Amino acid sequence: MTNAHGPKIITLGSTIVSERAAQAIEAQPLRKTVHLAELNLVDDTKIEYKGSQIKISKSGFSDLLKILKIPQAFIKRFGEMMTEKPEAKRQFINTIKNVMSGQGSGASTVTLVLSRSTREVIAVHKTARNLISNGGFLDVVNRVIDECNLDVVDFSVGSNGEVAVNAVDLRNQWDVNGLKDEVFSGGVSFINNAKSGFVVSPYISRLVCANGMMSRGFQEQYKLTSTDGEAMQKFFSDISNLAKSGFKPDQFVERVSEARDLKCSLAEMYAVKNAIKNVASDITAEELEAWVPIKFTESAYHRIGVDTHLLRAGQLKNARTNTTVWELINGLTHFATHDNGFNIDDYNRRRLQMTAGQLLTDEHDMSNFVRSPF
Repeated sequence: MTNAHGPKIITLGSTIVSERAAQAIEAQPLRKTVHLAELNLVDDTKIEYKGSQIKISKSGFSDLLKILKIPQAFIKRFGEMMTEKPEAKRQFINTIKNVMSGQGSGASTVTLVLSRSTREVIAVHKTARNLISNGGFLDVVNRVIDECNLDVVDFSVGSNGEVAVNAVDLRNQWDVNGLKDEVFSGGVSFINNAKSGFVVSPYISRLVCANGMMSRGFQEQYKLTSTDGEAMQKFFSDISNLAKSGFKPDQFVERVSEARDLKCSLAEMYAVKNAIKNVASDITAEELEAWVPIKFTESAYHRIGVDTHLLRAGQLKNARTNTTVWELINGLTHFATHDNGFNIDDYNRRRLQMTAGQLLTDEHDMSNFVRSPF
């Protein structure tokens, strides 16, 4: 589609959408509800179930600790204190697990979610009730797209069965005062994964260069834990109301206006740097500069005698840069939505878009400065 300003947004054809839907069904993670008494921790990367060892991801291990009500910081310190007795940490966690397994049915079972491709435990939940299959997810997505006349712009399937679909309403566009030639179109972002479940958030597309961002910070976010009864009735009623506003989040213009006028902090800049490096670990500092001007910013601080690498977290939040929050967001969304020569799968590109949306809606560091009479 081309708008009055000339930019084009590309939508996916029905053949591609059908192919991605088939991939999502095929990659559906496996689930198994087991008794805690049947599980034993081998180490941070493996658990044992009925005599067989199964790999567990960092995220899955974190889920298990949370269910056992063991703080991660505590178990980390415990392991550091007992470096000469590595079995001590395993014995401690298994003891807590054995105690909880005898506290009744509510605490005695957990649901393991395993990657179909690697057979690794990627998430652990107290119950399977809040998990929706990729098939159920796609049924809801298709219904919303059909009823709201949306066009699919992104459809990605992760290696562990994670699914992300972004769809926009191309009939409604708006701009923000002060942003020359910027044209926006709103829609919906649908995500289903083993960790967070089924989450529906606003999706904003910047038609001027086809950059997109997902945002979970606006009030229009929904988490679906069921596809039956009253929950779905309320969900579609809310979606219908959002459609009447052209899928424009209530606070969008306000947040963009602040991001346009406010400089970002070094902490915010480093957060974007880390987000990019997490999905493109081979990117060099020189290459990264095209999207996040970190070397330029650090050099400016070093010229006045400030070593940015020695700043504490709180100081980084108070270190103003010469880059606006909006420029930082644009750099991230451009990296996420364009082919920049790095091997990044579609699902990780969607994760970067989500980081951009979070940066827009989170409280900005430089907005906390107060004018002082002293």
